[in-house]
Amino acid sequence: MWLYAHAFHQAAKTLAGALKHEAGPIADRDISPVVFMYRQAVELHLKALVLGEGGNFLAAKPDALSVHRTHSVPWLAQFVSQIITTVKWEKEFKCEGVGNLAEFKAVIEELNAVDPGSYVFRLPVDSQAHFGVRDFACRMDALLELLDSTADALAAV
Repeated sequence: MWLYAHAFHQAAKTLAGALKHEAGPIADRDISPVVFMYRQAVELHLKALVLGEGGNFLAAKPDALSVHRTHSVPWLAQFVSQIITTVKWEKEFKCEGVGNLAEFKAVIEELNAVDPGSYVFRLPVDSQAHFGVRDFACRMDALLELLDSTADALAAV
């Protein structure tokens, strides 16, 4: 699963780097694949953590079939939060944009707003706000690197 997550992450980074963002409905549509690929990468990283070494630190491992079937990043993130709490890594679990578990959950909720059920993609954009694809990509890159290094550290424990 990590290989798929890595592939989505690399594709999202490449596409985000190639975009020349201009405001407007066409540009917003062009951003959609980038956001969707980052969402997929985060979802797969969370699944890999829960089903991989991280699951060893849960009081009760979630059913693997349920994990595979879900697209709910908040549901998966709750297990990651439990893992981080169990191993007492709350102070170390941070990156750019994520200073603690509450901020981690907030970023996950924001990402979940993209497509809560992963059925129909929609980019929730405030018509008064400007969506910065480069800023979004930097935050997601940092989050994915945090999840990746957490998985590596859990495997070493």
